[in-house]
Amino acid sequence: MKPDATSILSFINSADKTFVIPVYQRNYSWRAEECEKLFEDLLESLKTNKRHYFGNIVYYVLDSVIWQGYSELALIDGQQRVTTIMLLLAAIRDTELDETKRKTITETYLLNRNSTTKERVKLKQIESDRDIYESIINGTFDESSDSNAGRNYKVFKRLIKNSGISTDDLLKAINNLEVVALDLNLNENKERSESPQIIFESINATGKSLSTADLLRNYLLMGIEDSKQESYYKDYWLVVEKGIGNDNISDFINKYLIMKIGDSVNKNTEYAEFKKYLTKNHVTVIEALKDLAHYSKYYAWIQQPDTSKSLDAKTAERLTDLKELKTSSMAPLLLFLLEKADDNNVPSFGASELNNALVALESWGFRARITGVLTSGAFNTISSTSLLNVLKKSDKTNYDEQLIFELSNYRTQDIWPTDQEFMSAFKKYNFYKTYKDYVQRKLENHISNDHHNWKPDSIEHIMPETLSADWKRRLGDNYAEIHGEYLHTIGNLSPLNMKDNIINSNDPFTIKLPQYKASSWKLTRDIYDNYSNVENWGVNEISNRADSLAYEAVKIWSGPDNRVRQIEASTKEKDNDYRRIIPGGRTCDTVFHLIWKNYKMNNGFEFNIDAKMRIEFINEKPHFIVMAGSKIFPYIDGGKTLNKREQEIRKVGWNDDVILRQDINIFTSPSGASDFVTSYSTNGWTEWKTSDGETLDDIVASDIEKSYENLSD
Repeated sequence: MKPDATSILSFINSADKTFVIPVYQRNYSWRAEECEKLFEDLLESLKTNKRHYFGNIVYYVLDSVIWQGYSELALIDGQQRVTTIMLLLAAIRDTELDETKRKTITETYLLNRNSTTKERVKLKQIESDRDIYESIINGTFDESSDSNAGRNYKVFKRLIKNSGISTDDLLKAINNLEVVALDLNLNENKERSESPQIIFESINATGKSLSTADLLRNYLLMGIEDSKQESYYKDYWLVVEKGIGNDNISDFINKYLIMKIGDSVNKNTEYAEFKKYLTKNHVTVIEALKDLAHYSKYYAWIQQPDTSKSLDAKTAERLTDLKELKTSSMAPLLLFLLEKADDNNVPSFGASELNNALVALESWGFRARITGVLTSGAFNTISSTSLLNVLKKSDKTNYDEQLIFELSNYRTQDIWPTDQEFMSAFKKYNFYKTYKDYVQRKLENHISNDHHNWKPDSIEHIMPETLSADWKRRLGDNYAEIHGEYLHTIGNLSPLNMKDNIINSNDPFTIKLPQYKASSWKLTRDIYDNYSNVENWGVNEISNRADSLAYEAVKIWSGPDNRVRQIEASTKEKDNDYRRIIPGGRTCDTVFHLIWKNYKMNNGFEFNIDAKMRIEFINEKPHFIVMAGSKIFPYIDGGKTLNKREQEIRKVGWNDDVILRQDINIFTSPSGASDFVTSYSTNGWTEWKTSDGETLDDIVASDIEKSYENLSD
C-alpha cells in the first residue's frame, strides 16, 4: 500500500475515475458546525496560502468496470470528506452566475465526462443518501426537503453568499486541501495486498470511533464479493436497520450474542465478540447476515410489541408488560422463545405455550423486584443466561413448563417469592417511584371489564403529597411518620385524570370523593363505593385498601409451584457470601470509577471527584486499590494536625495536591476506599461503578452466580 499526497481537487478531477461509497459504509453524517469550520479553514488558507491536511482517503479499484473507460474506486475511508467537498462544489456552482464557470465545475468535478450512461455522477452514494445527493448534483434539489446532505448544501450556499468570495478564490482555497490517497492494490493473483477490513479497523482505532453497527456492517459486507454486496445489503442488513432502527443495532447484537453463546457480553465489545463467535462456530458472513435478519424480527417484537403487525394480540400484551417492567436483561431468553414459537418451528411450543412462559417470567420478575429477593446483578444473570442455558441444553421442547420448574426450584435458593412474601412487600412498596403506571393498569384490567391498555393521565395521592393544616390535624400528632410511611404505597395511590387531580390537590378526603365516583377507572370508583361513609382517610383506610389490592395482586402475578428439588448443599450459604470476591472473576478484571461533579458541601465549598479503583488479591485477601491519578476530596488545609488515618495514608502516596501520585492499596473493603476518596460515609458496593454504570455489587453478584453454576456442571 503506497501513500500518495495530493490535492483533494486533483484526486477527484479525473475523467477516468468515479468514486463509489460501498453499501456497508455509514450514512453521510457531517453536521452544519463541521461544514462551517471547514469553510472558516478555507477562508484562512486564502490569506496564508498554506496547504491544509484533510486526512486519508483509502480506496481500491473495482476492476469489473475498467472496460467502461473509467474505473470505479470503492472508498474504504474518506467518504464523509469527499461527499462534503462535492456538496461544497455544487453550492459554489449554484451560486455562480457565469454559465461557463457553472458548466466547468459540473463537468470537471461533479459528473464523469467519460460515462455515457444516465448515472454520470462522480460520486455514487449508498442508497439511503443517493436520491437527495444526486438531485443536488443534477440541479433538481427541492430546497424544502429535509436531509443531512441537503442541509449542508444549503449551509454552504449561505456561507458562500455571505463571504463575497469569488468562485476562483474558493476553488483555489479548496485546492489547498491536501489528502493522502492510499490505494489497496491488487497483487498478481488478483488479491488485495492488504485486507480492506484490517485497514478499516486500523483507521477506526486511531480516528473517530464508529458504532458497533458501522463496524459489523463493514465486516459482514466486506466479506462478500463486490458484485453481490448490494443485494445482500438490501436483502438482509437493510432488513435489520429498517426493522429495529440503526440506534438499536448495538443492543440487538449484544442480546443476540448472549443468546448464541449463553454468556454475558460487555457493552462496546460486541464487535470483537461477534467475530470470535463466527470463527469459533465456523459461521460464514452470509449465514450471519441471514440469521441477524431473521432474529431482528423478534427483537423488534420485544422493543415495539404494540406496533408489530405480525404479532398476535396476547403475545403483544405480554411483551408490553415485560417492557414496562424494564426487564431488558430477558431479551436473549425472549429471542430464543419467540423464535421457537414462530411459524411452528417447534410444534409442541406454539403461541399458547409461549404466553404461558411469558406470564411466568412476568410474575417471577415482578415478585422478585418488589420483594428484593435478588440483587439486580443476580436477577440479570438469571434472566439473561441461567434460564436460557437450561433450555438450550434440554432435549425437551416444553419450554414453558421447564421455565416454571426452574424458577420454582432454582438450585441455589428460593428466587420466586411466595404469596405471603409478595403480599407483605406489595403493601409497603413505593409504587410512585417505580411501576406506578404498570401496576395500576394491571390491577384495573384484572378487576374491571373495561380493558385499559393506556397509561393513566396521572396518579392520585389520596393522602396528598403536601399536607394542609386540615390533613395534619385529621392524621394526628404523628402525621409526619404516617405521611412518610404510607404516602407512596399502593393503598394510597389510584389512577385519575390530570384535570381532576389538579382540582383535588390537597383537599380533604370528603371533597375528593365526587371525582373518584365519576372516574373512568374502576380502581378509583371503588374508593367511593367502599369508603364514602368515611370522614377521614388515614392508616386504617390505607392499610385496608392495600390488603384488598394485595389479595388481587397474587391472582395477577402468580407464585411458584411447590419446590420438589432440594437446594444444593454446596450453595446453601449463598445468602451469607453473595459479596464474596472471586479471584479471576470479572470483578478482578474491571476498573471501577467514582465520579462526583460539582459537589457542594453545606458550607458552600464545591469540589469534584474522579477516582479509579481496581481489586487485587494480596496475601489471599482482596484489596481495594485506589489508583494513581485519582482526583479525591481535598482532606485538610496545609499545616493542620493530621489524624492517625491520614498519617497512614500519606506514607503511601497521598499529598495536599489532591491527585494521587501512586496507588493506595491499604483498603480491605470497597466502602473504605470510597470513604477515603469522598471523605464521606459511603456504600462502596454501590458507589464504585464500571464505565457502563454497573455497580460493584452487580458485577460481584454476577461472578457469584456463575461460580454456583460451575459447581453444578
